[in-house]
Amino acid sequence: MGTEAIGYLIGQQCAPVLAGVKPSNLLIVEKGNQASLGHVLRGTGLQRRLLYTSREKDYWFLFEPVSFRKLLHDSEKERYLKNCGYITDSLYAVLSKLADRFAGYKQGDEEFPHEIGVLLGYPLGDVKGFIENAGQNFKMSGYWKVYDDVAYAGRVFGLYEQVKKTVLELCTQGMGIPDIRNRLLEAGIPAAT
Repeated sequence: MGTEAIGYLIGQQCAPVLAGVKPSNLLIVEKGNQASLGHVLRGTGLQRRLLYTSREKDYWFLFEPVSFRKLLHDSEKERYLKNCGYITDSLYAVLSKLADRFAGYKQGDEEFPHEIGVLLGYPLGDVKGFIENAGQNFKMSGYWKVYDDVAYAGRVFGLYEQVKKTVLELCTQGMGIPDIRNRLLEAGIPAAT
């Protein structure tokens, strides 16, 4: 898979992270593209952690370190993650635990690690609502299933779609991921509040 194709996949799956309006995202690419992925992300300030490798796919956790650390130190989310067995003082420990839990799920040894929703920046109330309702009875569905603040989720979904459209247009024009990220950060896209 070439760097342009990987750049487009990043745009499809992780545009809000590129724009700085989401702390992290799951990125799924064909297995064996680690070097190309590193090349495409060079100069973005984004980091990645391999969560799992299947026969065909690599599952990466792509994140912006400052935003992700801020998420980990939000008192409610930190308390929730600690109750799930995470040591939130260490970024490395959080990502290692997530990788272990995700691999356990993919191998059929553990239940899905629903706390990944918190680590992906979803509202805590919606993560808890999803668990309590076993994925049913949601008020709205989009980038996640909404159980709490529908108005907020609607604004965020709209923002994510806007950013994704912009990123994919720039990818189609041949712009590289570092340049796209810089352009979006310079534009100062406001977060959905």
